[in-house]
Amino acid sequence: AGTPRSIRLAQERQRSSTQGRQGQESTPPMPKRPPAATPGAPGAAKVPRWSSASVASAIALAYAAGLGSRVLLTAGGDPPPSTADAFSHTTHPDMATDGFNWTQLSMSRANNFPSGTIKYLDAATIKERGAMHAWHTTFARSIPALVSGLGDDVAASFSGWRREDYRRHWGEKDVVVAFSPDEMFQRGVLRSGLRRLQAPHRQRMRFDAFLDAQAESERVIPPLEHVAVQQSPSRDLSDFGLPPLPPFVEELVSPTLQARNLWVAAPPKTSVLHYDWQDSVLLQVSGTKRFTLIDPARLHTAYPAVMLMENLVRTGAGQFEPRLTSREVDNFPLANITHPDYDRHPLLRDAHVMTVEVPAGSALFLPAYWFHQVESFAAPGELNVAVNYWFQGHSLATRLYRTLRENVFVNCTLPAAPGQLHPCRNSVLPEDEG
Repeated sequence: AGTPRSIRLAQERQRSSTQGRQGQESTPPMPKRPPAATPGAPGAAKVPRWSSASVASAIALAYAAGLGSRVLLTAGGDPPPSTADAFSHTTHPDMATDGFNWTQLSMSRANNFPSGTIKYLDAATIKERGAMHAWHTTFARSIPALVSGLGDDVAASFSGWRREDYRRHWGEKDVVVAFSPDEMFQRGVLRSGLRRLQAPHRQRMRFDAFLDAQAESERVIPPLEHVAVQQSPSRDLSDFGLPPLPPFVEELVSPTLQARNLWVAAPPKTSVLHYDWQDSVLLQVSGTKRFTLIDPARLHTAYPAVMLMENLVRTGAGQFEPRLTSREVDNFPLANITHPDYDRHPLLRDAHVMTVEVPAGSALFLPAYWFHQVESFAAPGELNVAVNYWFQGHSLATRLYRTLRENVFVNCTLPAAPGQLHPCRNSVLPEDEG
């Protein structure tokens, strides 16, 4: 009962800091806090049993006051069984002793959304009130929205198209195609005790060659490989009969447009849990996509991490060789949202998860840094087709993200300490393959 000790300390530090700054032109350096006493030792403070839903808020307040010592709490409020400092694997390990300021950071806003749902809009409302109204009620507040009717005219143009229709109209156009051994187009793998992100083989080819590769893979059951037009960039989507900007929100997207991406697949296809650094408007042209979302206000519950990327190189139909790269990726977390391991990732129980289906003719407004897993569906013989527009509308969020990456993300590129399990090890992954 009562206010947790860390929050009381934060409030006291903030009050004294405010009083000390009155009449001064600059703020003195934040003092360092002595190392915390070992839990259970004589004189050590008891760890308060408080809901992990408020862990992030308390961490934010404590760090805003310059308190660098950290205790990672599990869902029941107990310290982790290991005595190792979980934050020793962050990309900013000195945070344990260095003062750190997360000014005005609040990461608990579960009451902003009804349970399990997102915001719903329709094209008529956006057309009437304008693109900037849509901005202020969605992206500016980091709230995703399903917009019905935004792409009705586009979807109607492709209604009933079969694969041969796409071949006839798009066959000579170049696209970027991804090849994967199964329907999961990314995955975490263990190599020599370290976790890596495995990415599919990608190559540029004509659209009719993509259809040929798709048909060849389906000659056997299960398919030899899975093939998809994966995040294929286009400078002018009008070549495909698609709008260069999303309808009714052109003035919102156009000034900071970064990419137009074409997505085409014959289901099943899954893009595993990740986030993008850009705001996005996705138009569903054919078929349906199911998005499973995690609110980034509870980012810690997904166990964000930094790891090296491993590319698959296709050596033949259904044959791949892994190649390690030096590229670090930080937008794929450790948690598995469809097959959760609550023993290893207990905070995932407190993730704010929402599921939304985007049918043909609808659009999804997805703000930057929202974790999302995407499953694609289509009727037999048809393709799932979508296009999304990435734009940069979140400079404040970008600064916040960089702070989080340095201080919170688990660094999977570092080896485990002697005698300790690696924090990036995932119990549902196969044993070391390296």
